[in-house]
Amino acid sequence: MAIILALDTDRLHLGLLGFLLKQDRHELCQTVDPEGALSVLRNKFVDLVIVEPALPGHDGYAVCRQIRERDPDVPLMIVSERAAEAQVVQGLRTVADDYVTKPISPHYFLARVHALLRRSNMHPHAAADEILTSGEIELNLLQMQAIINNRPIPLTPRELWLLHTLMSNVGRVLSREQLMRLAWGEQFMGGAKSIDVCIQRIRKKICPQLRKGPFIEAVRGFGYQLGVPRDPITPQPVAARSDLSASLLPA
Repeated sequence: MAIILALDTDRLHLGLLGFLLKQDRHELCQTVDPEGALSVLRNKFVDLVIVEPALPGHDGYAVCRQIRERDPDVPLMIVSERAAEAQVVQGLRTVADDYVTKPISPHYFLARVHALLRRSNMHPHAAADEILTSGEIELNLLQMQAIINNRPIPLTPRELWLLHTLMSNVGRVLSREQLMRLAWGEQFMGGAKSIDVCIQRIRKKICPQLRKGPFIEAVRGFGYQLGVPRDPITPQPVAARSDLSASLLPA
């Protein structure tokens, strides 16, 4: 599952995108104006942005550049009625990672979405193993999911790489700044609060499935660590009162 932002003044087309993406198990943030799109980016993690550049009263490509400045790494797809070759080339050369023309083919559109999400999942430092395991957590980078006690848990690209960074440093405390740099790269423009929000999302997904860990632990005033997995504590049986009394009697 990914979080996708769509900007288009055509509400009917937004409705179509929303239907297709929700059927594909993604979360969609919809807006009809650039200010709304930038507001979403300031307040929410987004894994993919879809823009129709024909925005009345606005330069659509300038809006795309603003989005790029806000988050240089987020994949950006243009979905537009402008189908001339020169317009497609301009979009791909200047701001977009992909360009799909209207009317869209649902299967083709979703295939392009999947391709962009896979590409964004390729980490800048990734000579990483495809599968990483720590305690009960198995992280599958290709399938973009954690597997805990045989249950698959889908992750967004940013959740995936943040959890990967923690799992690669079990027992080591990392500051928020270190986590941002190691997980999301030097170009990430968000603040330290972004780490807190993403940690909350990861915990909500994985903690209900864990029996003995490892658990993500906060270190107050500094950052986070993935604790060393530990076996659950088995309560020791309490001796009966009569047994205790007998043990106190002189031999």
